[in-house]
Amino acid sequence: MPFVDANIFVYHLAADQKYGEKAKKIIERIEDGEESYTSTLVIAQVCSYLKWKKRETVIPLFLSFLKGLTSLQKIETSILDFEEARNIQQQYNLPWTMWDDIVIAAQMRRIGVNKIYSNDNDFDKVPQIKRIF
Repeated sequence: MPFVDANIFVYHLAADQKYGEKAKKIIERIEDGEESYTSTLVIAQVCSYLKWKKRETVIPLFLSFLKGLTSLQKIETSILDFEEARNIQQQYNLPWTMWDDIVIAAQMRRIGVNKIYSNDNDFDKVPQIKRIF
């Protein structure tokens, strides 16, 4: 079961010219029942993106959309994820500029997932993660 990163939702919501179609196909697989994960950190990232783009009115629609994706498990972000992120950061000597990706890597480790749907190549710096896009 893959983890779904924020950029998949963003590309889909924005109908991104370059990556929107790829993201749409990933979302459609999840809508069709593909088991996957995301986290409250990712959800917050997408909501922040919508706010930044002055599309706050889309946030309730996005949250309803997520609720309807029953095969998408939404995991909580905990302080333990940040503590594990610190371990991962030190283990691989990663820059703190990618802190949110490191926290996602920690979440993935916690739930035993090593594949992520993402266009963010920062995940390639964590050896046990296989990025799919």
